[in-house]
Amino acid sequence: MGYTIVSLIFPTSVVLLGVYIYRKKAREKQMNAYFCTAVRVYALTDEEDVRIAILTAAKAAAKKQRESMVKYLQTMASDIKNMTEIDAKVKPHTDKFAESSIDLAEEISSMEWTISDINKQKEELGSINSEYLDALEKADPTIFSKKHPELFK
Repeated sequence: MGYTIVSLIFPTSVVLLGVYIYRKKAREKQMNAYFCTAVRVYALTDEEDVRIAILTAAKAAAKKQRESMVKYLQTMASDIKNMTEIDAKVKPHTDKFAESSIDLAEEISSMEWTISDINKQKEELGSINSEYLDALEKADPTIFSKKHPELFK
């Protein structure tokens, strides 16, 4: 009888662990989409509430995911700088975003964020734009295309 209980508990535990890992990976993917979409909107609009959404998403992310977000910002800044070398007439429009991307990357990677830091950051986002905070909590990147449909045609 004891063997039967163990033979039921182990497979159930494995299935539950698999579901947990799958849901965690899906949420991480959605958080990355939220972050990357916010960066795109910020590059095109320079809106402060979008900048705060980017910071909040990054600070709320796990360390490894946050590192990939920082790398994404650094790559964007580098790509934009390279683009301005090819086409000088876009330089005035891109220099500011490249600089902002580097500043964001430095701020995000400047320290290990505590739960208290993350909560304060979320409070700031909520006071500036509660829709972005709600979308962040749901890991819903579509908020940006709803707010700025002209950028996603």
